[in-house]
Amino acid sequence: MSTAGTSGPVLVELDEELWSDWRDRIAAWLGNVTMTQSTFRRMAGDTAEKISEPHIKRYLTEIAEEAGRHEQKIDDLYRIIGRQASGGRRLGAAAMSRVQQVMGQLVGKAGGAPRAEWNLLRQLLPVNLDSIGAFSTAQQLGLALGLHEFAESIFPIVRRKEEHQLLIMEFMLEMGPQAILYRGGV
Repeated sequence: MSTAGTSGPVLVELDEELWSDWRDRIAAWLGNVTMTQSTFRRMAGDTAEKISEPHIKRYLTEIAEEAGRHEQKIDDLYRIIGRQASGGRRLGAAAMSRVQQVMGQLVGKAGGAPRAEWNLLRQLLPVNLDSIGAFSTAQQLGLALGLHEFAESIFPIVRRKEEHQLLIMEFMLEMGPQAILYRGGV
């Protein structure tokens, strides 16, 4: 069988109904990507506002702005698979962001860090990691179905989010002794 002239993946024994179902499943997963990324963006922005140390504040502001651009790119992923984004997940992210912040405060205060700033900074780590995992899973779905444009557009997002993860961890570790030993702010 010749594949000359085909523009997309060649999948044997795949009818339009199954292909459509698989794209619907990817669209449903993109809702999770939207929610995790929106939660991270909101938390990063909120945390940056509360930080007083100027260098960390500037970096977190830049991370939050880039997180917003990553969130916007999710709409492009929907377009690639021929689906529309639903707005409900972004609304859920607002509530999720607040829940994550409260949980971070409880855990941090129980561990001896009474000030909100460092606890919010620490809480960004698992929230960003969740978003990295959501984007990476979407990337694997695109690879599994031969959607190269879809998968390739996610690679740079995951790479940048991993860089952000390392920066946030560095900020948390740098300010941890001050927050816990001296009960100071960030």
